[in-house]
Amino acid sequence: MKNKVLITLAICLFASYSNYAQSVKFGKIQKSDFAQSYYEKDSTADAVVLYKKKYTHYDYDDITGWKLVTEIHERIRFYNADGFDNATKKISFYTGGEHENISIKAYTYNLESDAIVKTKLDRKEVFIEEVSENWGVKSFTMPNVKEGSIVEWKISISSPYTTYIDDIICQYDIPIKYIECKVEIPEYFVFNFYPTHYYPLNIKKAKSQKKHLTQSGTVNISQNSYSLKQEFIPALVEEPYVNNINNYRAKIKFEIAAYNPRNGVGKLFNTSWEKVTTTIYESSKFGGELRKSGHFKDDLEGILAQSANQNEEIVNIFDFVKNKMTWNRNNGKYTSSKGIKSAYKEGVGNVADINLTLVAMLREAGIKANPILVSTRSHGIPLFPTKKGFNSVVAGVEQNGKVILMDASSKYSSPDVLPRKDLNWEGRLIREDGSSTKVNLYPKVYNLKNVKLNAKIDTEGVLEGLMVTTYNGLNALEYRTSTASQKEEDIISSLESMHKDIEIEQFRISNKDKCSKPISEMLKFTQDNAADIIGNKIYISPLLFLTVNENPFKLEERLYPIDYASPWSNQTTISLDIPEGYTLESKPEDLSLTLPDQMGDYVLKTEFANNKILVTSKTRLNIPVVSSLYYSTLKELYKRAIENQLEKIVLVQQGP
Repeated sequence: MKNKVLITLAICLFASYSNYAQSVKFGKIQKSDFAQSYYEKDSTADAVVLYKKKYTHYDYDDITGWKLVTEIHERIRFYNADGFDNATKKISFYTGGEHENISIKAYTYNLESDAIVKTKLDRKEVFIEEVSENWGVKSFTMPNVKEGSIVEWKISISSPYTTYIDDIICQYDIPIKYIECKVEIPEYFVFNFYPTHYYPLNIKKAKSQKKHLTQSGTVNISQNSYSLKQEFIPALVEEPYVNNINNYRAKIKFEIAAYNPRNGVGKLFNTSWEKVTTTIYESSKFGGELRKSGHFKDDLEGILAQSANQNEEIVNIFDFVKNKMTWNRNNGKYTSSKGIKSAYKEGVGNVADINLTLVAMLREAGIKANPILVSTRSHGIPLFPTKKGFNSVVAGVEQNGKVILMDASSKYSSPDVLPRKDLNWEGRLIREDGSSTKVNLYPKVYNLKNVKLNAKIDTEGVLEGLMVTTYNGLNALEYRTSTASQKEEDIISSLESMHKDIEIEQFRISNKDKCSKPISEMLKFTQDNAADIIGNKIYISPLLFLTVNENPFKLEERLYPIDYASPWSNQTTISLDIPEGYTLESKPEDLSLTLPDQMGDYVLKTEFANNKILVTSKTRLNIPVVSSLYYSTLKELYKRAIENQLEKIVLVQQGP
């Protein structure tokens, strides 16, 4: 009987949501829509998308030809102020050619004194921002949003760019109660279809007929349709160590493969990486720029005169370009409109201006250098052949069967140490003969952090000592970058706060500008209340103020990988003098943990000798990216390591 009741309730619940979805009409809000003070499927949600509908289709007329039309209707309920970010909507549009028509109609609804108060979005509250040479963003934030508000917008976009269909985003940072999407594509346009792999979507494919009016009358055109109707899509929750959360959002991608008009010449688009790279290389703003060398010949002669061998030539040319040219914070696989000659003269340019200059100089020096197309972390991962998949470029030198990677737009990078923004799976190296090959962008060397701490503790729990931290690889690059513009007092203040309010008496950074060497940070410190004093015993954490207290992994299940950007190793060595008259009573158990498939390990060892506590801790990850299949295992390693570090060393005062 109980099961029958549950089944009946489930059917009623499903029916209620289905009826709700069918009855959602723009502007029709009922008092009952405000009834629930939380989302029943996720009581922690700050807001919920009550309804989303997106319809993309093609219209045709004899004057302008094909138009791509996208219609969006969304309704969102807010439960508290933490969800108010979702009251802002951004729409990207192309500015490098014909105009795209975007119309917006939006309202905020509030239930006040048992009446629904409606606030309209004013046109003056819609803003346009230029984000690059060819792209802009139209954005708005809904007015009068409060806890309990419902917002609703209807957006229509008519675009002449018929070969580009926006991704159908089916998962937000807040839950979606109901989503309905449909894409209809005429038979003349051939698109590849790529659904998400990280969250299952119930997509249905079908064929249909659509009537289009022409001067010669009505024409029936066959079309392919893709439709989705789905309920209860959970929020995508972001945890640490993810390259770009949008890579793992439930969505549907479309990529143009061919255009085959009924009367006319067909066109094939990028169907292989070779065709993509050839098209990019043949551009005057890419391969054409690599043939220019007259503007830097004198500088290059001076560099080569100071270099004893090819390795020195590579490093010296790289360092010269880094210091000569400053990145203007714009990515790009193509050079800016002024080109590399002007950018070189002015000393400022986008990523392509700088790194194509580096490739051109290396080639002029007789070094086998080529550009490598990259998709930065913020841009996403190109899973299929497409020009849009790449938005940046770095330099590569082929030497002894390996490729040395360089990005001169980063002042503190070094050969084979790219900035984190570039570390995004694979790039495509393009040679002068038009051939290309994929290149692993992740570092080949470990990202190292080595801490050596020598200190003493007194009977009052006051700790004083000297700590030297050395950084290699990506750690060194990021340390130099983050501290480059900081005053010393600001660095000290940040360290004191991060390390449980230690007081730093002396501070020094070594090798700050010598990128070929490790960078080290020395600090002399004191810390009050560094231990608990109870009776004749002193309780100390084995890693002192370096103890990790919280597990970064909190989800029960994680569907996306754990991305550290580099293999890494953190090692801490502590030598602690204890007060006279005290001895070791107990210590944390020595612990050694190993991840499967030799992915990594953790070790903590505590020793006592000659009135000193000696602690060694090492955590190592041998791969830059850990599959989500190992998430629970990695989470458990962190849990056990933290529990181990939170155990106390107990010192006891010896009797008279």
